[in-house]
Formats: sequence, C-alpha cells, structure tokens
Amino acid sequence: MADGFVVRLLVVLAAAGVVAAVAGFRPKRPRNPLYVEGNLDGPGVYLFTAAGCDACDAARLAYREVLGESGFTERSWEEHPDLLTRVGVDEIPVGAVVGADGRQVASFVQVPRPMALRRAVRKMRA
Repeated sequence: MADGFVVRLLVVLAAAGVVAAVAGFRPKRPRNPLYVEGNLDGPGVYLFTAAGCDACDAARLAYREVLGESGFTERSWEEHPDLLTRVGVDEIPVGAVVGADGRQVASFVQVPRPMALRRAVRKMRA
C-alpha cells in the first residue's frame, strides 16, 4: 500500500518537473500586450531600450547577431519616451516583431533566444 503511494508521488513530482522545465524554455512575453498597430513605422523588428541598461546591451547584441546591424529598429526611452509610452512598454528591454498588417507577431522581454527570434521573423515574413 505504501509502495503504491510512493510510486504515485514520484510520478506526480516527475510530471511537475517536466512542466517546470518546459515553462522555463518558453520565450518571455511582456506582461501587458504592446500596442504596436498604428504606433510604429511599419513591419519589422523593434527593440525598445534605455541608456545604462546592461540587459539592453545584451539584447542589442543578440538582435545584431541574429538580424545584423540593420535588421532591426531600436527605439530608446531617452529619445522616444512618448512612443514607448504609447506602445505600452512597461519594462525594458522589450522587442516586438510586427507583420505586414501592422499587428504584433511576437514579443520578447529581456534577451530572446536566437531560435525564437528567427522563428518570429520567419512568421513576420510569411
């Protein structure tokens, strides 16, 4: 009787571990949706940053490695505070991938995984 309980407990704990591991690999999205439609210069990849932000430096490097120097548009808080407020940026760095229809295809908080960023760009171009 006790052996059955132990086996069930181990199965439940293993399942919880798998769920936690999978959740950790999902790309982060902003807590609140971004309002990109009509607020940005059109389709493309946007990175919202601020000066003196170490995470922004890491995100910028990741975007450059995946998309190249001119493959994304960076908008900083210091230069475009009204835009970041209008779009709904409440934490930085945050990136948005915008499709041809002006809608958000994907978004990333902090530094995106290269594969996730590539996948979002393919989806944007489709």
